[in-house]
Amino acid sequence: MKKLVELSHVLEDGMMAYPGLPRPKIGAFLDHKESRSRYNDKAEFYLGKVDMVCNLGTYLDSPFHRYPDGADLSQIPLERVAGVPGIVFDAVVPSKRSITFDGHECELYGRAVLIRTGWDKRWGGESYCGSPGRIFQEN
Repeated sequence: MKKLVELSHVLEDGMMAYPGLPRPKIGAFLDHKESRSRYNDKAEFYLGKVDMVCNLGTYLDSPFHRYPDGADLSQIPLERVAGVPGIVFDAVVPSKRSITFDGHECELYGRAVLIRTGWDKRWGGESYCGSPGRIFQEN
């Protein structure tokens, strides 16, 4: 039996985003009370609205993220990214320039690779702004 692990972070209205990115706006487009008049007080609905950049929170990059001619997420078959065997690397982030692994060597093709850095504990706080993603952007 496959083991599924939830990796998502909770997104909250106005929470700290990545430096230079706008904070998310999450709320109602139309709430229960405001919707009643549209349905002659016979029904009510909540229609949520989310305004945020796509690279906030837990997401999946496609080749298009880096390469203009790369496949976007709609062009990647679901079976390539869901239900695939995975491997987790425990990583230590000693500086802003490198990540070291604990000596694993294995075949990675066709696997989901998760690099556990421990930065998830910083999610939503000011200290998250030095996120591991910046490591790969610095020269």
